[in-house]
Amino acid sequence: MLSSGDRLGKLFKFVFIIIIIAVLALAVAPLNLYYDHVKQQLKPVALSGISGSAVKGAADSLTFRSAPLGRAEWLLYPNSLNGIGGKVRVSESNYDMTFELKKVTAESQSFKKVTGFINWALIKPFLQIQFGQLDGYAQVNMNQVEFNSNGGLDRIEGEVTLRDFMLTQPRQLDLGTVTLTLSTQKPGIIVGNFTSQSQAMNVSGALYIQPRRWQLKLDIIPKAGFYELDAVLNSVGDARRGGGRVLNLAGFY
Repeated sequence: MLSSGDRLGKLFKFVFIIIIIAVLALAVAPLNLYYDHVKQQLKPVALSGISGSAVKGAADSLTFRSAPLGRAEWLLYPNSLNGIGGKVRVSESNYDMTFELKKVTAESQSFKKVTGFINWALIKPFLQIQFGQLDGYAQVNMNQVEFNSNGGLDRIEGEVTLRDFMLTQPRQLDLGTVTLTLSTQKPGIIVGNFTSQSQAMNVSGALYIQPRRWQLKLDIIPKAGFYELDAVLNSVGDARRGGGRVLNLAGFY
């Protein structure tokens, strides 16, 4: 005959096994079957057109903090009582980004690595070029990104490099590479420095990111003899003393 302690122990084991089975069932069951019941807990992420499970799946549309990010694919696992790890890929016609999650909760998001590319079409509006055409893509290679719900970006370490950077109209011209190197001075204070390797122009300046706001100052100076490039850049920012253009932008996020 079992004692009360033995019965209680068996009950605890039985309940624990039931909980494990329930968690595993949710993990492998189609997410769309129960998404409506858990979507409040998934905020600030929202999904639509879901296929697959919570562990490995995809969605036709992923929205993060009200910003639509396109199609998503994920491979996830729990790494704490209230956080998840794994990988998430978001993509659309003008970008393809992969986020390697360190720990993501409703209050903060920490990424081990962020890699991918962004097409020139998404960068072009910031320059407001009215004549001629530039083309290329930005290669993103971040080793650490941390974001919190209260202050915004806490930390970024890594590089963004313009590659296949070309003047395509009024003539073909290789513009080399432009690199933004980002580092964190202290939590919430991030500085990015611009450098270039180009036979046609010099690019220098800095991007400053502080809690919930950012500021960009960029000098773009065509080298002597590149008259077409000088004309294309004539609508960018303001005239710079000594030649070239200076671009000053600021905003909130």
